[in-house]
Amino acid sequence: MASVIHAWCPWSRAPSAPDSYLRSMPKRRATSATNDRPYHHGDLRASLLEHAGKILRREGLDALTLRAVARAAGVSQTAPYRHFADRRALMGAIAAEGFRELSRAMGEAMAQGGGRQGFKGIAFAYVRFAQANPALYRVMFGPEVANTADLPELASTSRASLGFVQTGLEQLQAAGLVRQGDAAIMAVGLWAALHGLVSLMLDGQAETVSPDIDALVESMAQLVMFGLAPRPGS
Repeated sequence: MASVIHAWCPWSRAPSAPDSYLRSMPKRRATSATNDRPYHHGDLRASLLEHAGKILRREGLDALTLRAVARAAGVSQTAPYRHFADRRALMGAIAAEGFRELSRAMGEAMAQGGGRQGFKGIAFAYVRFAQANPALYRVMFGPEVANTADLPELASTSRASLGFVQTGLEQLQAAGLVRQGDAAIMAVGLWAALHGLVSLMLDGQAETVSPDIDALVESMAQLVMFGLAPRPGS
């Protein structure tokens, strides 16, 4: 079954930064930036990711380059290469942080609701994360980091996000609260449905489907938990 998931789900492949994650990053003291000054801060990687996230949020994906990040951080143009071999490696690190934040949001929702309500909370947390961090979401599921073979950190964090949903389903199944079935496939099904909805939302197409996004999210979670209602006479 795992081979089915690996075939098309970016969360489980083998080997749209959020604001809340950016706020948690250590702040670097303001300095006058030059392109040839050596870097003396104690956590270069964290600072680079902080500035990369700001560029991504304010200017978009096309503006995000290692040179732009170095300039924003006030370090030499070669300094980022101490941690990121190229732009793709930087994007992978940003996406990995995004998946960590997404997992935290889903975990908090599950803990607050518990049981079936907690599982629904996972679906709502996913959609709200994407709404709050559209540029980051597009990086996380974009083509540039789709193949994680050379991005082990991203491979691990993305798989953990999907694994969290699968584990939640397995626990509910054990308690007899949801329908039985392959929890791995059910988790991918929920992701696929939510990802489709989020993509419509980020592209401004959601209103053509339904003005009630919450109702759509609720129905997606219900479908995974209970399946389709049997037809009369079947």
